[in-house]
Formats: sequence, C-alpha cells, structure tokens
Amino acid sequence: MKIFSRLACLLPLFCTFAVSLAQDEFATIPASSKKLTDSVTGIEVETQISEFRIARTETTQSEFSRIMGRNPSFHQGLDLPVESVSWWEAIRYCNLRSLKEGLEPCYDLATGARDPSRAGYRLPTEAEWLKAFGDSVQFTAETIGQYGNIGSSNTKSLEELKKDLAGRMPQKAGSRPANKNGLFDMLGNVWEWCDDFNGRVAGHPVPLIDPRGPDWAPERVLLGGSFISLAGNWGRSYRSSIMPEYRSRFTGFRLCLSTGRRWSAAAPEESVWAEPYNRVPAGFENKTGELSSLVQDSQGKTITTLEGWEKRRAGIKAKWEKTLGLSAETSGKPNVKEVRTFEEELYTGKLMYLQVEPEFWEKIYLMYPRCPLRNPTPVVIVPYYDVDVPAGQPLGGRTYLPPGTRSFAYLMVQQGYIACAIRWYGESYGEGYGEAVANLKLNHPGLSGLGKWVRDARCLLDYLYTLPGVDRDNIGIIGHSLGAKMSLYAAANEPRITAVVCSEPGMGLDFSNYEDYWYHDNSILARDKATDHHELLGLIASRPFLLIGGDSADNDNSWYYINSARPVYQLFGKPLNIGYFNHRSGHSPTPEAVGLAVDWLKHFLGGN
Repeated sequence: MKIFSRLACLLPLFCTFAVSLAQDEFATIPASSKKLTDSVTGIEVETQISEFRIARTETTQSEFSRIMGRNPSFHQGLDLPVESVSWWEAIRYCNLRSLKEGLEPCYDLATGARDPSRAGYRLPTEAEWLKAFGDSVQFTAETIGQYGNIGSSNTKSLEELKKDLAGRMPQKAGSRPANKNGLFDMLGNVWEWCDDFNGRVAGHPVPLIDPRGPDWAPERVLLGGSFISLAGNWGRSYRSSIMPEYRSRFTGFRLCLSTGRRWSAAAPEESVWAEPYNRVPAGFENKTGELSSLVQDSQGKTITTLEGWEKRRAGIKAKWEKTLGLSAETSGKPNVKEVRTFEEELYTGKLMYLQVEPEFWEKIYLMYPRCPLRNPTPVVIVPYYDVDVPAGQPLGGRTYLPPGTRSFAYLMVQQGYIACAIRWYGESYGEGYGEAVANLKLNHPGLSGLGKWVRDARCLLDYLYTLPGVDRDNIGIIGHSLGAKMSLYAAANEPRITAVVCSEPGMGLDFSNYEDYWYHDNSILARDKATDHHELLGLIASRPFLLIGGDSADNDNSWYYINSARPVYQLFGKPLNIGYFNHRSGHSPTPEAVGLAVDWLKHFLGGN
C-alpha cells in the first residue's frame, strides 16, 4: 500500500466524536507562533498568527441565499455547501452579512482590498486556513475517504472520471468527522476560497505578524480539494489558485473573523534566556586583562553603591566628552526634507535628509512597518556607511548589498518595529574621507569624527521624538563594523538610547583603526592607560548592551571589556543586561548571530 509523503497526504487528526452543528457556528483558533527561515535574508525568524475564529462548516446554500437572495449552486440542497461562486461574490457575501449583523465590513468591493483593522466577516488567509487544518498524519488513497469527501485515485480512465462526475457531489455540511479543532470538511467536498493572492515565491519577504500572500497576483488561493479531487499524488497538496472571477461547481468558501488577540510567549527564566549571551570561554571567567577597574574610586576604594558609581561615572563622562570635543549645545528644532516615499510589501519607507547643521543635511531612511508591533511603536536606529545596506534596498547610495545579515533595518521593520537607517558623515561631508575630515576641522576644529557622529545621532533622536506613534521609552540601536562603532559611541553619550547591539566594532581601542582621523586621530594612541572602551560600557550601564564577535575585530579578549563592565551592571541589580556572543566565523555576522541580536532587542524593547 503506497504511503503518500507530499503535503497533499498530510491530514488532520480527525476526531470520532460528533460535534453538533447547533453549537457555536465558529471555532476559536488560539494565537500561535512558528519558526521558519526567511528566503530573503536566510535568517530564522518567528512568524505569529493572531487568534481568529473560523466557521465550523463551509458556507451553506441556506446561509448564502438568506443574505444574497439567490442560490447559484449547481448541486442544489439547503444543507449543502454553496458553490459556483466567484471570489468576488464570496467577499460580497462577507460584507453584506457583516452589515446585517452590525459588524464593520472588511472589503473594498471595488478593489478587493481588505482592511485588517476591521472585525467583520472575511475569508481566511492561507496561513490561517492551514493553522485551522491542524496537526497531520499520513494517509493512503484507500483510507482518505474516511476523512473527507474526496475523489478516487483514478488518473487513467476517462470513463471512470465520467462516472465519478455523474455519481459524486458535495455532501451535507458536517457529514464527516470533525478535525481536532472542531472543523468539518477541511478536506474535500468543495474547494475553499482564501483571502490571499497566489504567488509568494523564494525572494519574497516573509511578513512575521499574520502572514499573507503577495500584494498582487492574477489569481487567488484555493485550498482543501473537492469531491472530485484526486486521492493521490496528483492531488497537488490540495492547494490551487485561479482567477477570482472564476465560478465552478467545485468551489465554495468558509468564513473567518478576527479577534485582535496576538500571540504572546511565556517568558523563560532570565538566566535561561540569557545563556547564549554568557558563554564565557575557559580561562576568561571574570578576567579583565590590564583594563582599569570601573568600580574603584580615586582613592582606590571599591565602589559598592550607586551613589558612589554616579560620582565615578561623572568623571568618565567628562573625560570622553573632552576626547570627542562634545559640548552641551542643542541642535534646535529638527528639520527634514522628504525625497521619496517607497511603498514596499512589509513597510512604507521615507528617504529624507535630516538637518544636522545649519548648512548640512544628512541622509536617513525611515521605515514604518505595515503591521506595527504595538502603538506607540519602538524604534531601532541603524547607522552605517549609507542607508542602502541596512535597508536591503538600493536607494542611490555608494554601497548596496541585497537583504542579508547586515540588513538590520529591514530585519527590525519585519518584526514590527519602526527602523531608521542613517548615513556616516564620512560618506557625505566631503567628496571623500580626506575631504570630509578636512571640512570637519574647518567647520568644527575641536570636534573628532566620532564626536561629529554623536552630534548627528542627537539630531536624529530629536527628530524621532517629534514623530507621532513613536515609543520614546524604547529606542534601540544596532550596527555592524563601522555601524557598531557608531552604535557604541552614540549609546554611551546619549541616554535616550535604551538598548544596544554592536557587531564586530573592535571593543578595544587597540582592536581596530580608531587612530584614523575620521574616528579620532593618532593622538588617541597617547591616551592614559585607564582610557579604553570599557568606560563607554560603564556609561551605557544599566541599559542592555550586546556585543557580537567573530574572531576578527572582536575575539575572546573582548570578554575583558564585558567582564570589566559587569560589576557596574551588578550595582544596578542587572548583571544579565550585558552579554557577548562570538560566532567565530569572521567579520560578517552569521544568521545565528543576527537572530540572537534581533532577539536581544525584542527582549529589551518589548516584542517577545
């Protein structure tokens, strides 16, 4: 006996108990999540399906004619599923029934667009339908009839097909056993229209919250098969698609309702959650190398109180502000010039120039998610050479890479956060880096390159604070390489940033090219022995900070910096707010590392 291994041959665990159709017409499917690999970035992501209610049976001819005043079905019978209806007629039924029952219609009948904020009747998305279909078991051509009103396995004889067509028809709704969700006829009887356009293929982004099909395609999705569908491999997974104008004696639909309740994971123990970020290699436990102690005062006494730390912190802050050439001046009212708006599948992007000086504007790309995490919405800033790489989108900059492990702005907007990419001044303040630094010294003689960046970051934060819908208490920053240096310095000098991820910045001043004059200059080599980036981590404490290394700019020696700062975090009672993950695969972050970085921001900005 042949066992079919395709998705076509996976079936819900059907219950043998009877479910009375006099019970609630709709079953509630709880919110859930599922891990999958995004075909755009190659990174494992977590998709979420909100709670929804779905009709226990396919819409019957009685229900359809009561609302629409007619019965288009080829096979007549009030308890039979309605068929011979187009997708357009199905959504018209949804809207009219919503109006009759005092619900807000979901569909624009001119375009077919659905407003997801409305709670009226609608068709299920493909993801919802498959979720309602339930867990699966294998079945054979000989046993499939136990579970659904499906056709035969004949693919050779036209005479047999004619007999099937003459002798088979839809059965009364609810005739077969219900699946474990209490739903009838999810397999066979009639095909069921879904809300989605057909056509999502590799290379399309995955919407992570209530995933739907592409924005447009010529056909709509059908699921479940019919009473004449083949009971075998040629069933093609009982998934099909066809033009929405199409009417067939084999196709009907079932209704769905949104409840608005999203999935929420049970929070694990903090120590369990933090384990990947605290895998200290042997020999580096609590070691700080030759770094100065952050919790020792000027008399050499150990600091044991937050009051003592604040005095120590003030001295560190003043030293670094002097090193960077920062002053207490404010940027004034933030101004932007909008260049172009991009309507993408997952977000709306606004390419703009932000005024950071009276005569200079810096490029930013602000990305608003189609499905915001919540309102107000957390923001993640992504600094880099230009905005194209963080966005995973060619925007006319000097550098571009397709979406991947450096596309942090894309990854965060995919998660439902507002994301804002911003360009490094070295790419814009002059024709090249030499000219950019020359202009910096002409315009601001005492300001270092990283000091210039901190001022730009403050202007960006001032602007973000003016935007409606922004959660000011949850603004993160994440960057790779140059972007990681920018993230480190911005967070250390700007308390409005509430969570930080730095991928391969070179934690030590001697780990990377900080002596180049677009960062500091070679005077940084003559610094006093106590001055190093562990002090910046102290300034960031107790805000969450994650370092990502790859044994390139950051290796096991970077643990000295994490270990040096952890006593400060302990003073705040938050030792797990600082962590380090070393993927040991070189300078570029791996998908695993990026996944952990995104999880870090989600954990501390709200989203898990």
